[in-house]
Amino acid sequence: MKSDFEKLVIAQKYIEAIEKENAALKAEVENQFRMRRKLEISLKIEKNRKEKMTPKEKLQVKTDLYVQQQKGVIDSLKRKLEESQKLVEQQRAALIRTKLGFANEKKT
Repeated sequence: MKSDFEKLVIAQKYIEAIEKENAALKAEVENQFRMRRKLEISLKIEKNRKEKMTPKEKLQVKTDLYVQQQKGVIDSLKRKLEESQKLVEQQRAALIRTKLGFANEKKT
C-alpha cells in the first residue's frame, strides 16, 4: 500500500503532465485561431477584389479557368492515347509471333 506522500508525488506528477498537455493544446488552439483569422481576412480581400472586378475581368478569369481545365483534359487524353498505342503495338507483336508460330507448325 502506498503512503500519503507517495500518493501526493504521483498526483503532483499527474497534474504536471496534464498542465503540459493543456499548454500544448492551448498553443494549438491559438495557432488554429490565428490561421482561421488569416484565412477569413484573405477571403474578405478576395471577395472585395471580386466585387471590384469589371465584367471583362470576370470573363477573363472564367476563360482562363476553362482553358486550364481543357489543358488538363488534353494531357490526360494524350497519356491514354500513348498507353493505348503501346498496348496495340504489344498486341500486334504478339499476333505476329502467334501467326509465325502457326506457320512454322504447318510447315513441319
